[in-house]
Amino acid sequence: MKYNLAFTAGALLYNESLHFIRAIDHTEDYLKNEFSVQSDVLVTNAESSRKRIKSELDKRLKNLDVDYLNKFSLLIEQDQKVILFLAICKTYSIITEFALEVVFNKWKNFDNELSTYDFKYFLSSKLSEEQLNSISEHSLYKLSQVAVKMFKDVGVFKEDKLSTVHISDELVELLKTKGDAWFLPCILNPNVEDTE
Repeated sequence: MKYNLAFTAGALLYNESLHFIRAIDHTEDYLKNEFSVQSDVLVTNAESSRKRIKSELDKRLKNLDVDYLNKFSLLIEQDQKVILFLAICKTYSIITEFALEVVFNKWKNFDNELSTYDFKYFLSSKLSEEQLNSISEHSLYKLSQVAVKMFKDVGVFKEDKLSTVHISDELVELLKTKGDAWFLPCILNPNVEDTE
């Protein structure tokens, strides 16, 4: 399987997402590419950085259902971060698979450590030898660093251990209603038992 590994523009990008989502006037038009958020809403010095982050946010957010974006500003910070992580998981299947196959299993087995090595090892098991050899050591390090930072930013890995992410009942219901209950194990949520 060919994986999209172009997620190094940023981890969760929470602060940038707040500004970006606030600038979306009509969510439905945005998702249909009939409205575009300008990169100057992002608070970054370099124009090239703003454009790269805007492109990354567009890629991620356009994979979300309209209801997630419409409710985003009304939710508490933790729920907002979880929605952003859902967008990452919907955009990058390698992150979803890492969350479900490695992080969730480590947590279930009381192995609460997570490191860049875990992601590097996971990549080596998922990519063909040819694909793996085409990635420089520096790029592999950067991919692993950003992947682990995503889990830190959403709260799955904090204070050097894996940790359950508690979200509002409203968000749990929204995830279930939208057919995204599969995502609950990605954040080690206790409601995971309700989805089986």
